[in-house]
Amino acid sequence: MTDQLLRRVPLRRGHRLAVVPVESRFARLARRVLAIFVLLAFPAAAWLGWDAALRSQLVENHSQLRDSHQTLQAELDQTQQRYQQLEVDLLVAREAVRDGRKIITDLEQQLFKLQQDLATYQGALAPNAMVPGLRFQAFELQSTERPDVFRYKVMVSRVGSESETTQATLFIEVHGSRDGEEVVIPLSSMTAVGDDEGLALDFRYFQVLPASGREAELSLPEGFQPKRVHLRAEHDGKTLVEQMFDWTVTGAKS
Repeated sequence: MTDQLLRRVPLRRGHRLAVVPVESRFARLARRVLAIFVLLAFPAAAWLGWDAALRSQLVENHSQLRDSHQTLQAELDQTQQRYQQLEVDLLVAREAVRDGRKIITDLEQQLFKLQQDLATYQGALAPNAMVPGLRFQAFELQSTERPDVFRYKVMVSRVGSESETTQATLFIEVHGSRDGEEVVIPLSSMTAVGDDEGLALDFRYFQVLPASGREAELSLPEGFQPKRVHLRAEHDGKTLVEQMFDWTVTGAKS
């Protein structure tokens, strides 16, 4: 039909004929669809790449979390095993402490009975040996690395009923001389504790004082020459027993 139209249109001299193809509706629709597809292809490709990278990262994180979980589970198992072992050790230690306390109590009872027996035999020679009350069994002095520092120890016991307990206060004074004069210095002024209220006595069978090594050290004042040690136990302001010991160093203690 186009050829027929061309034949019917007369051409004048000097004129040119331009043939413009007419695009069909289907072709225009196909071109638009192709353009839209191309425009959507870039975002889709980017999204697919991001999704793949995200999935890869999630897989890697999941693997790391799984390894961390296994490590933590192994550490938890080890901790539980150590905890169970500590529980067993604690039970054993508690049993050992109970046994040790029982042994100490038995030894104290035996010592107390032996002391009562000794007091009974001494009663045949000394009329007041069986009188119930406190006894200063020993006072011991030990030298240290410093010539003016000593460690002391006092052992106090009693005669009487096994069911009774003793509560009192022990005071210690050191008699000696300084600059040619006789002086009396309380032990509290020679120790780091500096307790002017004395040492507490609270026992059933016997008690050794002081309780710790630091409290057992005494330092002599400069120029003081000790001669004797006076021990006195009081209760409610009443003297229960007192005794004088010579200042005698019995041995060195490292």
